[in-house]
Amino acid sequence: MIKRTLLTVCIFCITLGTATAQTNRLLVMPGIPEFLPHWQLSIQGGAGYDIGEAKFGDLLSPAVQVAGTYQFSEIFGARLAVNGAWARNRYVFPDMGYKWNFIQPTLELKVDLASLFFGWVYDQPVSPFITLGGGVAYSFNNKDAEKAYDQQGVPFQKLWRDNRFNPVVRGGVGADFRISDRVAIEAEVNANMLPDHFNSKLGKNDNRDWHFTALVGVKINLSPSYRFSDPIYREIPAPVKKEPMVRDTVAMAVNIQFLINNSQLRSSEFPKLHQLVEYMKTHPRAHVEMTGYADRLTGTPTINQRLSVERAARVADYLVSQGINRDRIYKQAKGDREQPFPINEDNRVTVCYVVDMLY
Repeated sequence: MIKRTLLTVCIFCITLGTATAQTNRLLVMPGIPEFLPHWQLSIQGGAGYDIGEAKFGDLLSPAVQVAGTYQFSEIFGARLAVNGAWARNRYVFPDMGYKWNFIQPTLELKVDLASLFFGWVYDQPVSPFITLGGGVAYSFNNKDAEKAYDQQGVPFQKLWRDNRFNPVVRGGVGADFRISDRVAIEAEVNANMLPDHFNSKLGKNDNRDWHFTALVGVKINLSPSYRFSDPIYREIPAPVKKEPMVRDTVAMAVNIQFLINNSQLRSSEFPKLHQLVEYMKTHPRAHVEMTGYADRLTGTPTINQRLSVERAARVADYLVSQGINRDRIYKQAKGDREQPFPINEDNRVTVCYVVDMLY
């Protein structure tokens, strides 16, 4: 019984100490998501289509694809894709259908369009992308065409036997539909341009064949794709007894405005920044408390939080570059959670309050 009582007292003291410590800290910047390079694995199935002189359904064939992607930045990734199964075509006079097998590895650049045009978001629900690359198609088992040529005299002008390697140029569009941090549904359509020997027939332009694929499947992130940075706190000094005639007051308020979806300092704001620097230099006891904001009517909460962090950091870095000690600068970011001004455009801002001791 005594041991249980002592344990309870210890837990209470630890909890009280933790709570007390937390009350002595001010959250300056919460943890923000940061991109991590990572590997992805995609497994897809669908249909292939080869251009030819026949009905659409007569030229369809199954298609499968396995791809490994290294996403090395928010926008760009390198993908090695292996696709194939078999292809089909048709000879009109005499009328006959035939098929052959092929395996096609390609190395491609994958571009995330959402990150490219709107900025990276760690939990983007739909991520459209494009791919572009090239490789080689290894074709084999062309027995249908060989038999028709040898036994029936079908005039295949570009018949190949045994096997054949064909260079291929490949481009596609698709989208990832997020299910969780690790899993997404991936759908895409690809166009494959190959030499005219691919289907054993002489093409109209005698220079290329086209093979199209429509694929859907699952994409798995093999490692985490993002992490949250550690939150930043500022220690609040213990209250000290002040002389009756000494007090802190806001000596100056400066609003540094920014353009939409931007955190670069504008030339129109430098006079206000210079005024802020001069005051800080001539009043060594003053410090500045700044808060970054973003307007609520554009972007998403995640993008706006990042923008507000960057806007506060830009102003702070400028003050430091002008000789102001970083210990005199306290910054935080509130994204679009608060809107200090009634006009929407005015909330693309870093609000700075200079606090000084007056007698």
